[in-house]
Parts: sequence; C-alpha cells; structure tokens
Amino acid sequence: MKGILFSFVVILTTFTFTPAFARDPGSPDQPEVSEKPLFSLKTDDRESIFGDRFTLKAGYKIWVAKWQAQFSATTTAQNQVNTDHPMALNGPTVTGLLKLRDSSWFNAAFFNFVWLHDGADFAEQRDDSSHIFANRRDYSFTAGLAVWEGFGVFGGYYNSRQEFTNQPNLPGLGVSRHPRLVEGPIVGVFGNAQASEHIGLYGNLALAMLSFSGFCPSPNSCARTDSAQGYMNEVGVTIQGPRVWRIGTELQLGFRAQIIQKNFGINATGAGTPNASNQQPLLDVTYGPVFTIHAVF
Repeated sequence: MKGILFSFVVILTTFTFTPAFARDPGSPDQPEVSEKPLFSLKTDDRESIFGDRFTLKAGYKIWVAKWQAQFSATTTAQNQVNTDHPMALNGPTVTGLLKLRDSSWFNAAFFNFVWLHDGADFAEQRDDSSHIFANRRDYSFTAGLAVWEGFGVFGGYYNSRQEFTNQPNLPGLGVSRHPRLVEGPIVGVFGNAQASEHIGLYGNLALAMLSFSGFCPSPNSCARTDSAQGYMNEVGVTIQGPRVWRIGTELQLGFRAQIIQKNFGINATGAGTPNASNQQPLLDVTYGPVFTIHAVF
C-alpha cells in the first residue's frame, strides 16, 4: 500500500539460457566461444551473472499518488485532508527470483523489498488558517511462490510511518504534530503473462491485517486499534529494454492503489477503545501511476 499498502511489486520473469559454445558448421569438432554483443535488444542474448537459475533485480520505484488521510485521528473525531497536488513516493526496490524446476507447476520462488518516502502538502485550510503537511515512509517485504506458470501467491510484512504537522498561521497558536504507525502482515495473489518478446503484463492483489497507533491527546482518547484492514492492487506492463554487457534493463509502467480502513469501536482493541455507538471508521486512500526501472543481473 508510501504508506502502501502496501507497497507491493511482485514480478516473475522468463528465465532463458544460451549455450556458451557454438559450433562452426564447417568444423564440427572444434567448439569456439560465441561472441556476445556488448549492446543487444534480444532478450535471449544475455548470460545472467548469477547463472540460469537465479536472477537479481535492483531498481528504483516512483509512485505519483494522490493521498486522502486524516491529519489527526482519534477515537471520537477525524479531520479528513487531501493532497493539493500528487506527491512522488520514491525509493529503491530489490527483487530476487529463483527458478525451481522446468515444469509449469511450482516452478519459481521470489522475494521483494520496497522502500518509499516523500512529503505531502494538503489543500484544506482549517478555521485557524493553518498549513497542514506530512512526511510518509513506507516499506514492505514479501516472498512468494509461482503455483502455475506466472500465477501464484505471496505473503509478507507492511509498515507505514506517517507524521502530520499542523502549522497555524494565527498568532499565539503553536505547531502540533500527529504521528502514527500502520503495520502488519500481508497476503496476496499475483499474475504475470508475457505478451511478446519485449512486453509482459503483471498484476497483484493483496490483503493486509494491520494494527494502527496514532496521536494520543490524552490516555483515554488514544487512536489505537488492531482492527485495521488494508487492500491494495497494482496492474501494469513490463517492457524489457536493451542489454548492456551481461546486465539487462526493464521498465514497468502501471497503476497502484491502496485503502487502509481503521475501525474504532466494538471491534477495536488497545487503549482508549470506545463503545460500539462511538465507532469511527477512518479511511486512508492512496492511488496513482507507478514507474519502476530495473537493472537485471
């Protein structure tokens, strides 16, 4: 969902192997080393640094997203705010893919790590003409298994740390900060299909079981609950770029969205839990296009 849900990119690629030796038709008994071009657009013209069973991808992700959240969230009130312009959650991502077998069933496993960070300004102005802005840092770690072809399941952990700042413009009013943390396990499904030699399609859908802890103006009104749910999905295309030496390149273009619902009421646990009649479900929504560039080793 930056704070992703999850942030989550889960991609499986086709592993290919090119023999290191090619035989001259005129000299069948004299093998010679084939010359690989330094620069190539062919996807099967690369000998992986880690062999034909393991592939490592190191990249950078940018999520240009609108964010709807609450700058302060308690068990009895909420203050909904929306970014006045899209923010760019961005950061590194690392993916490892291991080919397990040549069969279509249970043929590959993977792990993925994503770290995203950015700040945001919000358009809403309160009665005191305050300026509301926030810093947000998301990270996720997932691992999964391809059950059939490029379709499979994954699980992992999501963590989003946010700090909202309310800076009043009226004299005599001080700056207030409202930190919160959303974290917990995630599970999901993913799919990957190759459309052509250079273009593939990907998608994933995840559910997160989260805990939420927020600003505590007093011990009896702490915004805490273990009954937060997260939903996220990402769909897009993967474009395989040129190979330089033994390193491939890859560009992903997609759309990513996540919703986190924090339930305060009869299903909530933790300090400051209100009764069922005082339930305050709070929604944290982030959505927008996402871009990722990878170096493929």
